[in-house]
Parts: sequence; C-alpha cells; structure tokens
Amino acid sequence: MKIGIIYVAQPRQLEQTAKTLGRTLEKKGHQVEYLTVGTRDRATNLRKYDYIYLGSVAEGFFGGKIPEPVKDYVKQCRGLENSKSAAFLLKRFFGNTKGMKRLMAVLESMGSQVLDFQVIGGNSDIEALVNRLRG
Repeated sequence: MKIGIIYVAQPRQLEQTAKTLGRTLEKKGHQVEYLTVGTRDRATNLRKYDYIYLGSVAEGFFGGKIPEPVKDYVKQCRGLENSKSAAFLLKRFFGNTKGMKRLMAVLESMGSQVLDFQVIGGNSDIEALVNRLRG
C-alpha cells in the first residue's frame, strides 16, 4: 500500500514519531512518503496514496487546539475526498481527547474517512496503530 504521512517538523519529537511510524510501516511492506507541513509552496495532491496519516501536537494550556499550519496545509491539499486516513497525536497530560477529536475533524472536513486514531506516548502505541491498519 502507498502511504502518505503528514506531520509538522516541530517539535522534534513529532518528526521522530512520524519517521518511526514510517519505518514500522515499511517493515510491513508498505511504501511510505513523508509530507512535512510548511515545506511546500503549493497544494499537494494526495490521490496517489492509498492511506494517509496525519500527525500533530495539541496546543494550548489544556491541549485542545490543533496548530493553524496543520489545518491550513490539509485544507490546501487535493484528493482527500473519500480517502482513508488515520490521525495521531503526541501524548500530553491534558487535552488528548479534545485534541484528537479536533485533529480528526480536520481530515473529516475535507471528506476523508478517518478509520483509526492513536495518542502516541511511545513505540508500543506506534506498533498498535500500524497493526490495526486495514486496506
């Protein structure tokens, strides 16, 4: 399966999580491409991917806000209509549920079918997310 992983390069922990997710998917035989928010000048066409992962952090004191660059990037992408996707969020003390709902809503607002989600606190969470992947 051809998979696109969208993420913000900062904080560094999110980039490391996205790369670990990609390596884990590649070990399962999938082809992975990374799409870093803020590095492209024009909209990305996502139709070539069979599955999309969107990764983010939650901002704000209680962690319920998704960074504007993430929302803006996804809104500029083409080909999310009827696509299959999953969301992942770095674990915080507060706001994981609210942040995850808002991250999934970003994908759903563009017509994507969010089939899975995971709050990532370690490598075991990444393994669990990959093991649940269905084509």
